[in-house]
Amino acid sequence: MKKILLFLLASFSICSLGFGQDMSFNELVKLRADTYPAFETFVHDRGYKLDHLEYNEKCAIFRNGKNMISYCHYYDDELAYHNHIAIKFETSDKDVYEKIKQQAEVSLQYYKTKMQIFRKMHYLEHIYVNDAISAHFYDITYKNDDKPYYEVEVYSIYAGY
Repeated sequence: MKKILLFLLASFSICSLGFGQDMSFNELVKLRADTYPAFETFVHDRGYKLDHLEYNEKCAIFRNGKNMISYCHYYDDELAYHNHIAIKFETSDKDVYEKIKQQAEVSLQYYKTKMQIFRKMHYLEHIYVNDAISAHFYDITYKNDDKPYYEVEVYSIYAGY
């Protein structure tokens, strides 16, 4: 009986580790500096699967349950021909979003908060920066929707978008 109980406990802990791994802010920052193959390996190891590609945005989007992470490549020919990599993490879990935001607040300086209101959507954006990166935290709500949506975007401070 003890062996069965131990087996069930071990099985449950392995399953919960596989599905409960959230991203940390430091991991998002590190992924922005990685190559695409390193990014892809990391997110696959976390249980994310390729969901789709966005050719106009030049993004590869991976999904794991309610969470999505994207590797986006921007080429800015107006500002000295820079290439910029942006990592976007999207979730519907407010606790995950707040945890990442608190981690950013410790390592970055507050820059500004802005509110945008559109016909069917509004969002609150919090921006934090340091000498190398800019991190934008979006709290997005759609009209007649009681479940907000959250996005964290980490990119180069010199990106022109």
